[in-house]
Amino acid sequence: MWFGQTFLDALILCSDLCTCGTFVSLALNLRKKKSGAGLSLQSLSTVVAARCLHLLSHWLRLHYLPAMLPWVMYAFLDMFNVMAGVGLLATFVLQFFDTYEREKDDFGIHIFERLDVLPKTGPLRKGPAVAAGFLYLTIVVLALLWYCVRRSNHSFAVSYFCCFYEVMGAVALIPQLWMFQKDKRVSPLLANFVVLTALNRMFTLVFWIAYPRVYIWRYPDNRGIQMASEGLNLLILSDFLYYWARSQWRGDREVIIGDPDV
Repeated sequence: MWFGQTFLDALILCSDLCTCGTFVSLALNLRKKKSGAGLSLQSLSTVVAARCLHLLSHWLRLHYLPAMLPWVMYAFLDMFNVMAGVGLLATFVLQFFDTYEREKDDFGIHIFERLDVLPKTGPLRKGPAVAAGFLYLTIVVLALLWYCVRRSNHSFAVSYFCCFYEVMGAVALIPQLWMFQKDKRVSPLLANFVVLTALNRMFTLVFWIAYPRVYIWRYPDNRGIQMASEGLNLLILSDFLYYWARSQWRGDREVIIGDPDV
């Protein structure tokens, strides 16, 4: 029993360590390139916002409570991830914003263009504010739809908070993947942003798979939904993960998106 409990505790801890690794990898990428080129401000800000919401789960008593490992490790790591994420975001905006490729970080803007609702001139014609507006509007709507599917014994506010956080985590990297499709070549450190996020999802998925095998007489009501959610998250990242694995197999110095011969 103690081994299984330690295993579950370790899975959640490894998931949080992967999140920490994403911020470290992005910081090293900025330091090495001296540029914010290739990094999506939409994705970075959404990931940081998700970590801030995750920190609130301790206060709402929604966070996983370890059975064997010290709880303080998880609280400290969550706090560190928030501080690292906020610091990285501030560094990007204050020091590297002039190298930010805003014309590529336009996921969602083309929908507003087709609807012809954007002003013809001015800062709202195109830019990160418009793209972020679309992204967060999507999160709000999808979170409400997810609330209708996700079972919970909590109040509407707490349940919607969980849905909002889960949807935010699911769509956070879509703008980054959108930029990757435009660039076609991704540096290893920037690729680690996605790979470590996928590992984070994998550890969480294994946690839910293993949970009833450790606690035989327990079966969380939302286990199936959580497994489906993590599976969907991995599916969203799977296309890039394929190209990453192919580049690793070939020994490429960068991750090449699509057919390198074309």
